[in-house]
Amino acid sequence: EKDLLEHNEKLRSDPNFDPGFRQLADMSEVSEIHVSSNLIKRTAQDQCFTPGVRRAFIAKPGAVFGMARMYALHAESLGQVIEVFRDRGSAEAWLGL
Repeated sequence: EKDLLEHNEKLRSDPNFDPGFRQLADMSEVSEIHVSSNLIKRTAQDQCFTPGVRRAFIAKPGAVFGMARMYALHAESLGQVIEVFRDRGSAEAWLGL
């Protein structure tokens, strides 16, 4: 939980972070979720990326994939563009990498 809450703050304080960067977050090795849906919603509302920037999450089918989709849906209300993929190739293609 602490890691999730600190993630955006670490990005914001990094002088090399550009909020216009595209993001690829690979969660394919994550096997368990130990956070509540309320925390997912709260962190999705705390965005440091520029609205409209493409961000791709990779997750295996199951709970991690579902939570990533929940995060993406909540972040969409702030203009965030996040898609969740099951494989790296599809995510990279969507990001134009």
